[in-house]
Amino acid sequence: MSWVNELLVGSSIGHIVLIFAFVISLGIALGRIKICGISLGMTFVLFVGIAASHFGMQFPDLLYVDKSGGKHFVDPEVLHFVREFGLILFVYAVGLQVGPGFFVAFKSGGLKLNLLAVAIVFSAVLVTVAIHYITGISMPVMVGILSGAITNTPGLGAAQQAYANMGYDSSILGTAYAMSYPLGVVGIILSIIVIRIIFGIDIDKEKELLHVAQKEKRSNTNPAELEKQVQVSDEPHLIPIFVGILLGVILGSIPVYIPGVPQPVKLGLAGGPLVVAVLMGALGQKIKFPSPITRSAVLMLREVGICLFLACVGLIAGEKFVETIINGSGLFWVGLGVIITLVPLLVVGTFAYAVFKVDYFTLMGMIAGSTTDPPALSYSVGAAGNDKPSIGYATVYPLTMFLRIMTAQLLILLFA
Repeated sequence: MSWVNELLVGSSIGHIVLIFAFVISLGIALGRIKICGISLGMTFVLFVGIAASHFGMQFPDLLYVDKSGGKHFVDPEVLHFVREFGLILFVYAVGLQVGPGFFVAFKSGGLKLNLLAVAIVFSAVLVTVAIHYITGISMPVMVGILSGAITNTPGLGAAQQAYANMGYDSSILGTAYAMSYPLGVVGIILSIIVIRIIFGIDIDKEKELLHVAQKEKRSNTNPAELEKQVQVSDEPHLIPIFVGILLGVILGSIPVYIPGVPQPVKLGLAGGPLVVAVLMGALGQKIKFPSPITRSAVLMLREVGICLFLACVGLIAGEKFVETIINGSGLFWVGLGVIITLVPLLVVGTFAYAVFKVDYFTLMGMIAGSTTDPPALSYSVGAAGNDKPSIGYATVYPLTMFLRIMTAQLLILLFA
């Protein structure tokens, strides 16, 4: 039965593939379960990874021993590579998705939405810094809590990379992220619901107003032009994907020196590919690629990437997760995450609806996009019954993602 042992022991390639396949497949399956109409989707992979790592650590004979004598459920060097590669695939695919409509959106209220999203981003940063000084909790832990509270995995990856480059163990960020993530998802959706209650918004009335507006717009649109816009090729091509990733990694590695910051800031393996992908998506109609990238290929790229990333974060954080809850301040971190989630969204969201007169469906998407939260977008689209939230989401997502990545790094470099 030596072949069974090879699959179970952490030093074999078969073991690593087996663990990833188990964590991702079970996480996706459990993520489809809805509680009160809300599901965690792909993000449940994170929690399966935590559970697998925690219980796997209870069997010493199955652990991988690194060069320094440390014991792990899976080789940490492998996890580091797969985590970063998965992150690259995810943000690159997201950039390709939202790129085509990014600049166009600024012509129809996009600038206003992005300014509101920026306000949400920096409000969360200010709340995080304030809590850091009030409680004395280290900034790496606070950045992990922040990333989970606003459900931003690329920001977490960028912060972990920056902290690791400073010579520290970055696993604590993943643990803090995992603590605050579940209520982060719920809190974002809750903020959308609270705003509706505060202003007594009638969903059916909003739908009726939207229907009238869309009818008027269709009457002024050239049918031939509309048909041209929705044409999508079914022929995939891999060259643009890997050339884009190549350029993105190069761009993300360029150091940017900011006065007063001890180390240079980089777009990193998350920000670089994202910027390149947005530009490629936006300029795709003008630049003739050898062959188009299909929507289904981009979607597959995105889902595979986020699954690999979340599985790695879970497998790394799981080694200390339960210990942090029992002997540490895990539950306190969860409470701080709720504050970071709700305060910026409720303040800016209320201001956006009451002062800037952003319609509720667009506001739902803007809130989801400003927190880069797919489950919140899914809830918003289901509640609205139309794609208006998706437009608001796509309008603010690229800039928000860029800012989340950069601010997470800056918090580490300035305060760690």
